Amino acid sequence: MYDNRFPPRIGRTHLSFRLGGRLIAYAYIRKNGCSTFKAALGYDDATHIAEIARAHPWRPWRRHDATIFVWRDPEERLVSLYRNKILDRDTNTDLLATYRRTMGEEPGSFERFCEFARLNADPHCRPQADHLMPIRYSHAIPLRGLHRAMAGIVGEAAAEPFRHRHRQSAPTPVAVSDRARTIIRAHYARDYRMIERIEG
Repeated sequence: MYDNRFPPRIGRTHLSFRLGGRLIAYAYIRKNGCSTFKAALGYDDATHIAEIARAHPWRPWRRHDATIFVWRDPEERLVSLYRNKILDRDTNTDLLATYRRTMGEEPGSFERFCEFARLNADPHCRPQADHLMPIRYSHAIPLRGLHRAMAGIVGEAAAEPFRHRHRQSAPTPVAVSDRARTIIRAHYARDYRMIERIEG
């Protein structure tokens, strides 16, 4: 469980859907297994989240069997984003345009990408905590344990799409400099505090 009722933050996209006979409320956090959730709901990965949100609107007054979000280490998440959008150039048109407009240059080193990330110019770079509503979540799920957690919530058969990661980046080595790590620790400080509370 993760109680997020008290921090005064504006929530982001949440979905409500049935899976395995259970009604699930889900916080959509980019780079935290969201492609796997799209697949579980029967959507192609290229489907825009706005279309999915219209089909599965979240209503706070509905009684859900589980209210969930998926989290991961902030450095791991940003490295994954850099690999996916900059090195692999996988569906990166929007982020690339934002990077060029914001930074006035083509993407280069990971350290420079960290400087871009801390500006919050693209929703992929926003801290995970920014995506949460001020509510109590019944399940705060680490990405590495997504299949096991979903099997416990919706059953093994319905959790089958969560067994394998979708659109996993190629394992290209990314050098994380001391300065890049300092930027990450500062920009995602609330995420690190959130994870400490979850694991504590």
